[in-house]
Amino acid sequence: MPLSQWSGLLAVLIMAGGLGGLYYLIVKQNAVIGNKAIQFLAIVFVLPLLLALGTFNVLGRETIGTLIGVIVGYVLSNMGKE
Repeated sequence: MPLSQWSGLLAVLIMAGGLGGLYYLIVKQNAVIGNKAIQFLAIVFVLPLLLALGTFNVLGRETIGTLIGVIVGYVLSNMGKE
């Protein structure tokens, strides 16, 4: 199996694990979907997607670097407000 397929599979597993963890918190522990949960979902879904798209050469290096910087900046900018 080529490296690009492994990275795509890894991205899918990370996304499924993040969704499963959030589902567990909501259903089993009666947690509320708040800002932290939305930020967590953004990281769990978007970053592995960028990894997979970069591995398949759909997005260029500059684009991936810019998008990762925007996502990390957004998540870290809201850390001090809570």
